[in-house]
Amino acid sequence: MKNLNLLLLISLFCLQRVTAQTTPELITNQPAPVFELKDMDGKTVSLADYKGKVVVVDFWATWCGPCKMSFPGMQLVLNKYKKDNDVQFLFIDTREKAADYKDLVKNFLAENHYTFKVIFDENGADGIQNKFIKIYKVPGIPTKFIIDRDGIIRFERIGYMSGMSDQDLANEVAEMIEKAKKPAEGDKAVKSK
Repeated sequence: MKNLNLLLLISLFCLQRVTAQTTPELITNQPAPVFELKDMDGKTVSLADYKGKVVVVDFWATWCGPCKMSFPGMQLVLNKYKKDNDVQFLFIDTREKAADYKDLVKNFLAENHYTFKVIFDENGADGIQNKFIKIYKVPGIPTKFIIDRDGIIRFERIGYMSGMSDQDLANEVAEMIEKAKKPAEGDKAVKSK
Protein backbone atom coordinates (compact mmCIF):
# COMPACT_ATOMS: atom_id res chain seq x y z
CA MET A 1 0.00 0.00 0.00
CA LYS A 2 2.87 2.38 0.85
CA ASN A 3 4.47 1.69 -2.53
CA LEU A 4 1.17 2.37 -4.30
CA ASN A 5 0.74 5.67 -2.46
CA LEU A 6 4.33 6.64 -3.27
CA LEU A 7 3.79 5.74 -6.93
CA LEU A 8 0.62 7.84 -7.03
CA LEU A 9 2.43 10.81 -5.46
CA ILE A 10 5.30 10.55 -7.95
CA SER A 11 2.83 10.29 -10.84
CA LEU A 12 0.91 13.32 -9.62
CA PHE A 13 4.14 15.29 -9.24
CA CYS A 14 5.25 14.36 -12.76
CA LEU A 15 1.85 15.27 -14.17
CA GLN A 16 2.02 18.65 -12.45
CA ARG A 17 5.53 19.22 -13.85
CA VAL A 18 4.43 18.34 -17.40
CA THR A 19 1.32 20.51 -17.03
CA ALA A 20 3.39 23.41 -15.67
CA GLN A 21 5.77 23.13 -18.60
CA THR A 22 3.10 22.88 -21.28
CA THR A 23 0.42 25.17 -19.83
CA PRO A 24 2.05 27.78 -17.59
CA GLU A 25 -1.08 29.91 -17.54
CA LEU A 26 -4.76 29.24 -17.17
CA ILE A 27 -7.14 31.50 -19.03
CA THR A 28 -9.98 32.23 -16.68
CA ASN A 29 -12.00 35.29 -17.83
CA GLN A 30 -13.72 35.57 -14.44
CA PRO A 31 -14.42 38.79 -12.51
CA ALA A 32 -11.70 39.41 -9.92
CA PRO A 33 -13.01 39.44 -6.36
CA VAL A 34 -12.57 42.95 -4.99
CA PHE A 35 -10.51 43.40 -1.86
CA GLU A 36 -9.49 46.16 0.52
CA LEU A 37 -6.31 45.23 2.36
CA LYS A 38 -3.70 47.09 4.37
CA ASP A 39 -0.22 47.77 3.02
CA MET A 40 2.99 47.83 5.04
CA ASP A 41 2.26 51.40 6.17
CA GLY A 42 -1.24 50.51 7.35
CA LYS A 43 -2.93 52.28 4.42
CA THR A 44 -5.92 50.64 2.75
CA VAL A 45 -5.35 49.39 -0.79
CA SER A 46 -8.43 48.48 -2.82
CA LEU A 47 -8.44 46.57 -6.07
CA ALA A 48 -11.22 48.95 -7.19
CA ASP A 49 -8.64 51.78 -7.12
CA TYR A 50 -6.91 50.11 -10.08
CA LYS A 51 -9.91 49.96 -12.42
CA GLY A 52 -8.72 50.78 -15.92
CA LYS A 53 -5.26 49.29 -15.28
CA VAL A 54 -3.81 45.82 -15.75
CA VAL A 55 -3.03 44.45 -12.29
CA VAL A 56 -0.71 41.57 -11.43
CA VAL A 57 -1.72 40.06 -8.07
CA ASP A 58 0.85 37.66 -6.60
CA PHE A 59 -0.10 35.59 -3.52
CA TRP A 60 2.99 34.60 -1.50
CA ALA A 61 4.46 34.07 2.00
CA THR A 62 7.88 34.54 3.59
CA TRP A 63 8.16 30.81 4.39
CA CYS A 64 7.38 29.75 0.80
CA GLY A 65 10.55 28.64 -1.00
CA PRO A 66 9.04 28.66 -4.52
CA CYS A 67 7.64 32.16 -3.87
CA LYS A 68 11.10 33.43 -3.00
CA MET A 69 12.62 31.65 -5.98
CA SER A 70 10.18 33.47 -8.28
CA PHE A 71 10.94 36.94 -6.90
CA PRO A 72 14.05 37.82 -8.95
CA GLY A 73 11.98 37.21 -12.11
CA MET A 74 9.07 39.18 -10.68
CA GLN A 75 11.41 42.07 -9.89
CA LEU A 76 12.61 42.00 -13.52
CA VAL A 77 9.06 42.24 -14.88
CA LEU A 78 8.16 44.90 -12.32
CA ASN A 79 11.22 46.90 -13.44
CA LYS A 80 10.13 46.54 -17.07
CA TYR A 81 6.75 48.13 -16.31
CA LYS A 82 7.78 50.63 -13.62
CA LYS A 83 7.17 53.60 -15.95
CA ASP A 84 3.93 52.18 -17.33
CA ASN A 85 1.15 53.62 -15.15
CA ASP A 86 -1.36 51.28 -16.83
CA VAL A 87 0.28 48.21 -15.20
CA GLN A 88 0.37 47.72 -11.44
CA PHE A 89 1.68 44.95 -9.19
CA LEU A 90 0.26 43.90 -5.82
CA PHE A 91 1.97 41.20 -3.77
CA ILE A 92 -0.48 39.75 -1.23
CA ASP A 93 1.33 38.23 1.73
CA THR A 94 -0.79 35.37 3.08
CA ARG A 95 -0.81 32.30 5.33
CA GLU A 96 1.95 33.59 7.56
CA LYS A 97 2.47 31.61 10.75
CA ALA A 98 4.69 33.94 12.81
CA ALA A 99 3.12 36.66 14.94
CA ASP A 100 5.69 39.21 13.68
CA TYR A 101 5.12 38.41 9.99
CA LYS A 102 4.85 42.09 9.01
CA ASP A 103 8.39 42.69 10.30
CA LEU A 104 9.57 39.52 8.55
CA VAL A 105 8.12 40.83 5.27
CA LYS A 106 9.72 44.27 5.66
CA ASN A 107 13.11 42.76 6.49
CA PHE A 108 12.90 40.24 3.64
CA LEU A 109 12.11 42.95 1.08
CA ALA A 110 14.87 45.24 2.38
CA GLU A 111 17.51 42.49 2.48
CA ASN A 112 16.74 41.47 -1.10
CA HIS A 113 16.18 45.00 -2.48
CA TYR A 114 12.71 44.12 -3.79
CA THR A 115 10.49 47.08 -4.59
CA PHE A 116 7.18 45.22 -4.33
CA LYS A 117 3.98 46.85 -3.14
CA VAL A 118 3.00 44.34 -0.46
CA ILE A 119 -0.43 44.14 1.08
CA PHE A 120 -1.50 41.72 3.79
CA ASP A 121 -4.25 39.15 3.55
CA GLU A 122 -6.80 39.31 6.37
CA ASN A 123 -7.66 36.60 8.84
CA GLY A 124 -10.45 34.31 7.72
CA ALA A 125 -13.22 32.86 9.86
CA ASP A 126 -10.76 30.20 11.07
CA GLY A 127 -8.44 32.88 12.51
CA ILE A 128 -5.73 32.17 9.93
CA GLN A 129 -4.39 34.87 7.59
CA ASN A 130 -6.12 33.40 4.52
CA LYS A 131 -9.35 35.27 3.79
CA PHE A 132 -8.66 36.41 0.23
CA ILE A 133 -6.50 33.48 -0.77
CA LYS A 134 -9.64 31.41 -0.11
CA ILE A 135 -11.92 33.87 -1.92
CA TYR A 136 -9.60 33.68 -4.95
CA LYS A 137 -9.58 29.86 -4.62
CA VAL A 138 -5.78 29.72 -4.72
CA PRO A 139 -4.65 26.07 -4.71
CA GLY A 140 -1.09 26.87 -3.62
CA ILE A 141 1.47 29.61 -3.58
CA PRO A 142 2.92 31.33 -5.42
CA THR A 143 -0.09 32.06 -7.59
CA LYS A 144 -0.29 35.07 -9.86
CA PHE A 145 -3.44 36.57 -11.35
CA ILE A 146 -3.34 38.93 -14.31
CA ILE A 147 -6.41 41.17 -14.12
CA ASP A 148 -7.37 43.29 -17.11
CA ARG A 149 -8.57 46.90 -17.23
CA ASP A 150 -12.18 45.81 -16.70
CA GLY A 151 -11.45 43.84 -13.53
CA ILE A 152 -11.53 40.45 -15.26
CA ILE A 153 -8.97 37.79 -14.37
CA ARG A 154 -7.50 36.96 -17.73
CA PHE A 155 -4.71 34.64 -16.57
CA GLU A 156 -3.81 32.58 -13.53
CA ARG A 157 -0.26 31.31 -13.08
CA ILE A 158 0.06 28.65 -10.37
CA GLY A 159 3.40 27.66 -8.85
CA TYR A 160 6.98 28.11 -9.85
CA MET A 161 8.89 25.68 -12.02
CA SER A 162 12.38 25.12 -10.66
CA GLY A 163 15.00 25.48 -13.33
CA MET A 164 13.14 28.33 -15.01
CA SER A 165 15.38 31.34 -15.45
CA ASP A 166 14.45 34.68 -13.92
CA GLN A 167 14.25 36.19 -17.40
CA ASP A 168 11.99 33.38 -18.65
CA LEU A 169 9.55 34.03 -15.80
CA ALA A 170 9.68 37.77 -16.44
CA ASN A 171 9.01 37.19 -20.16
CA GLU A 172 6.11 34.85 -19.41
CA VAL A 173 4.44 37.32 -17.04
CA ALA A 174 5.09 40.20 -19.46
CA GLU A 175 3.43 38.22 -22.25
CA MET A 176 0.33 37.71 -20.09
CA ILE A 177 0.32 41.42 -19.21
CA GLU A 178 0.48 42.39 -22.89
CA LYS A 179 -2.39 40.03 -23.73
CA ALA A 180 -4.42 41.44 -20.82
CA LYS A 181 -3.92 44.96 -22.21
CA LYS A 182 -5.90 43.92 -25.30
CA PRO A 183 -9.63 43.15 -25.35
CA ALA A 184 -10.52 39.50 -24.75
CA GLU A 185 -11.45 37.47 -27.84
CA GLY A 186 -15.12 37.52 -26.83
CA ASP A 187 -14.99 41.30 -26.50
CA LYS A 188 -13.71 41.63 -30.09
CA ALA A 189 -16.61 39.55 -31.40
CA VAL A 190 -19.14 41.69 -29.57
CA LYS A 191 -17.56 44.95 -30.70
CA SER A 192 -17.35 43.88 -34.34
CA LYS A 193 -21.11 43.18 -34.62
